[in-house]
Amino acid sequence: MLDVGTGSGILAIYGAKLGSKRILALDTDPEALAWAKRNIALNELSNSIHLSSLPLRDIEEQFTIAVANLIFNEILELMPLFCKLVEPGGCLILSGILREQVDVVKGLLALHAFENMDVRLQDEWACLRARK
Repeated sequence: MLDVGTGSGILAIYGAKLGSKRILALDTDPEALAWAKRNIALNELSNSIHLSSLPLRDIEEQFTIAVANLIFNEILELMPLFCKLVEPGGCLILSGILREQVDVVKGLLALHAFENMDVRLQDEWACLRARK
């Protein structure tokens, strides 16, 4: 599993608790990585979750699942990289998207070989899941 913009590490932690054996959690903010390291240790998951400050463009392996809770503009910027990093048949889960931004994100996902899109809405927020 790949967690892009891990922040507190909550998505990586949740992924590990759901059974992901190896997780790469990325963030460019040193303070976020420090908090994620603390939270991962508190949950005794340091062996399952690897933290890194590497830029997403420098990651070369592919993942079965990639998650990103990012703002709209960052999602747009990173979309070509998500396509490269999610293995065929893999799943991409994006959140941090406003309801009115869903159609744009769905269009980009389709252009980058993602399909079977599922959208979940809560108040003004949206979460999209798509399969490559």
